[in-house]
Amino acid sequence: MKLINKREFLGCAGVGAIGLGLAPALAGALKHPVEEAVAGRKPGTDALGRTVKSMEAAAATRIPPIRKAAITKLFLTPPGYPNAIATDPQGRGFWIAEQRHDGLEEAVWLLDFKGRLLDTVYQNTRDCTGMTVGDGCIWSACEGAAQFSHPNPPIDGVFQTDIKTRRQISRRQIPFGTAEDGGSSHGNAWENGKLWLAADRLGCLMKIDPTTWQVEHMFRETQLFPRLHGIEYDDGHIWQVCGAQRPGTYDYKGYSAGVVKYEIKTGRLVDIVMLPQGEADLHDIAIHAGQLYGVDAGEHPGYSIDVPAFQHADFPPENSPTGGYVFRIDVA
Repeated sequence: MKLINKREFLGCAGVGAIGLGLAPALAGALKHPVEEAVAGRKPGTDALGRTVKSMEAAAATRIPPIRKAAITKLFLTPPGYPNAIATDPQGRGFWIAEQRHDGLEEAVWLLDFKGRLLDTVYQNTRDCTGMTVGDGCIWSACEGAAQFSHPNPPIDGVFQTDIKTRRQISRRQIPFGTAEDGGSSHGNAWENGKLWLAADRLGCLMKIDPTTWQVEHMFRETQLFPRLHGIEYDDGHIWQVCGAQRPGTYDYKGYSAGVVKYEIKTGRLVDIVMLPQGEADLHDIAIHAGQLYGVDAGEHPGYSIDVPAFQHADFPPENSPTGGYVFRIDVA
């Protein structure tokens, strides 16, 4: 018997396959249908009949018209930097969380709708940047980076504090980060047992099951504004604080604050509301009886703290005309 080498064997196998009629069948199995352009496509367009101009026009229609709003100052919070606001689920008023730079305990105040202090809960956040209330707990996010001598990694994550016992129940990092540093969140909101976060590192709004800590839905934040901050849930939508600085300006006079509104199901931007330029800053929002309310920490990064008109007795240095205030937002 003559032995054959590997090359000869493969050659014979190929011939055998062709001889058995398998080659056409294999070729047919491996053939992939060619995609053709859409019927009726106009010359100069892509396979779907689009042009750059038509795509730009379609994108423009997805940006809603800008509406204007007026503000009415209601009351000052207790002395501090009030950086987050949430409506009390029992209808007693607003919960307002302060941020600090000195590493001391941060307060969350319950104020009635006239600004009278009803309760105070202290939490273990550092530089609290977002807060909401749900299931008998305060849910607060922080970054710990806007602190004197902050640690590395910063003290960030989401803190769950029981209102009744004043005890911290949990501290968990924002998903898709490291175990020690999931990034910061400048906004929290509560939706019927679910927690919404503005995940700063990812640039998205994220819905989380607070028990399993599993992400249930997320979508990208708008790219229209360089500054995005607090959020609030509103019947299938999310409001988010936004803002932009006029080029060549470096203080509140050139700053425009506002809010944008997303449709949760699609992530589509459906509303833009801007406050008067130079009249107000905005860090977080709340909704009560269909009315929008805002709060201003009076701590805008980079703005001067040396304007006498912005200061309040017993408060830390403020740097905006609405610093320390809760105010009503009336949309035109």
